Amino acid sequence: MCKKSLLTLLLVLPLLFSCGGPSRRTEAVREERRIPELIAAVPSDALAVICYDRCQEGMRLLDSTNVLHKLDLSAFKNEHMALSLCFNGAIVPVLALDAGREQADSASAVSGLLEQAAALRLHAEYIAPDTEAKRRGFVLVTPSDAQLTAVRRHLAGYTSILDAPHFRQALQAAGTDDFVIFRGGGAPERLAPKGWLQGVFPRKDLTAFLGMVCDWTVLTPDGEGFSVQPVCGGDDDSYFANVAGSLPLGESRLGEVLPQEVRFALALPVSQPQMREAVERWQDATVKLTRYRRELDALKKESGKDPLKWEKETGVREVALVHFEGGAVTLVRPAKAPADSDPAENPWRGFIPVLYGSAFALPDDSCTACFRGWQLYGSPEAVSAFISAERPEAASADWPGKHCRVLIQESGKTLAWGKKGIQLKWNSNQ
Repeated sequence: MCKKSLLTLLLVLPLLFSCGGPSRRTEAVREERRIPELIAAVPSDALAVICYDRCQEGMRLLDSTNVLHKLDLSAFKNEHMALSLCFNGAIVPVLALDAGREQADSASAVSGLLEQAAALRLHAEYIAPDTEAKRRGFVLVTPSDAQLTAVRRHLAGYTSILDAPHFRQALQAAGTDDFVIFRGGGAPERLAPKGWLQGVFPRKDLTAFLGMVCDWTVLTPDGEGFSVQPVCGGDDDSYFANVAGSLPLGESRLGEVLPQEVRFALALPVSQPQMREAVERWQDATVKLTRYRRELDALKKESGKDPLKWEKETGVREVALVHFEGGAVTLVRPAKAPADSDPAENPWRGFIPVLYGSAFALPDDSCTACFRGWQLYGSPEAVSAFISAERPEAASADWPGKHCRVLIQESGKTLAWGKKGIQLKWNSNQ
């Protein structure tokens, strides 16, 4: 976990969506939970915040190359922390450390940290206790003087990220003192690392989509990874999380055919008519329904087959996207497994991305074949490479395909949206 980049984590997570809110009992408990004091140091426009009860645990989530890791924080390793990611022409971290606990050497620890920050040309300041706000003293450290000024302004006006729309809902959803919360809207565009998933999704399309998933994405530690919950400010279909939440659980069998080396895999179990209804509600809410229908009509005219009839006749049970060493392919698992067949010309070009979303679009889907119960689509080279690719002996052993809505695998990380919501896991050596 300590080697994970926080910014990379941001972009993988919102591709999955939680399946509804917590129980009434859980909500009641969360509403009574104390607001962490250091939230006061998080500006209202922050793109993300990490709050941890112990600093040494929370700092592991920050990219190891960040300048704040040059600080010796051993004197504060067991203190509360709040780390903000703000935008001030670039992404700027702001670290707040509790310095108000009863410790004989508290003043010495604070003085030592301020000296370290000055030596590293960081901007730091001790914020005295505030009896009116019932807040203990804490230390601020950031590479940006302008951002430090912005935090001072928020503190003087008793404003913080708590004043951002729907953040209090996100805080309640966390339900623990250790959490990470990411903002939706335009935040993904600013936080997205350059080159992330390059060659899989166009950056502009990806960040635009992520901004429409929910208002906030909440992560809480759970075993070897995180539990993830999106928070929406309303129940309308303009939030993709709400639309996705209406889909029933299904089964993914993609793990049975994945090659040995996979760069990215996305699996979407399909249940009808719920899937088709959800897609059309989403298209309508985002003012794209007319374009969606025009695309279906154009494909029907071009191929001589109505894509909706093809979907029904095929009995689609799962669609998938796989990027591997040999290229990229999309896959369809029909209700009745087809016999294996050699690569041939694809008569249904463009059907899958129009029916199930642009995430399944390929630069070349001119070729098709049948393999182990799946229909493959892609370039002739990619389809052939997928069929001949080496596969592990127990290909599906680690694929959590039972009772799921969506599965994503990327660089050793697996995100599974199942009965208990969204779970993010990664291999221990990643």
